[in-house]
Amino acid sequence: MDGNRLPYHQREDGQRYFTNADMARMVELGMIDPEDRWELIRGEWFDMPSESFEHMDVRSALMQFFGAVLGFPGPWRVSSEGSLFLSRDTELRPDLLIYRADVGTNEMMGGDIALIAEVMKSSQNRDRMLKRPIYAEAGVPELWLIDLDAGEITLLREPRGRNYASERVVDAETAISPLAFPEITLSLSLLKRD
Repeated sequence: MDGNRLPYHQREDGQRYFTNADMARMVELGMIDPEDRWELIRGEWFDMPSESFEHMDVRSALMQFFGAVLGFPGPWRVSSEGSLFLSRDTELRPDLLIYRADVGTNEMMGGDIALIAEVMKSSQNRDRMLKRPIYAEAGVPELWLIDLDAGEITLLREPRGRNYASERVVDAETAISPLAFPEITLSLSLLKRD
């Protein structure tokens, strides 16, 4: 690879795209700062917007809540904004990822994941239109889309192809439980600061 050019591949229709290996190489070569916030979605590079205070508060509360109730060590790990590789040209960074502790992050598949949550403040279109079908296609059993602007959570369950068979929208006061942990309940109002 020429150090002065971004690596890319070309689809049959002429569209250029990147792979996870391309992005890793660009970080290694110093072409991308490792601290930059970005995701790779089906080969397209997306810069992640700066995180609002409300987004960070809810994301941190999710981590603290699930970290406390699931404990450590245990059969599950809780992560936030870590790289999740679901195909050779997709690297997502979910706001909350709960996955089996006996599986390495570089070999994780959708079935190894108990729950993904995406906190949405300015990313509703990307999370709903681009990421949701990827999570379903990978077999992620449960996805929560936490819409801070609307004050509601969309619970998506039972992945079927590129969609979920079950979709339920709840308001900020409604208590919900993950399928994998029915004994655990929380609400959006519990996660938000007053």
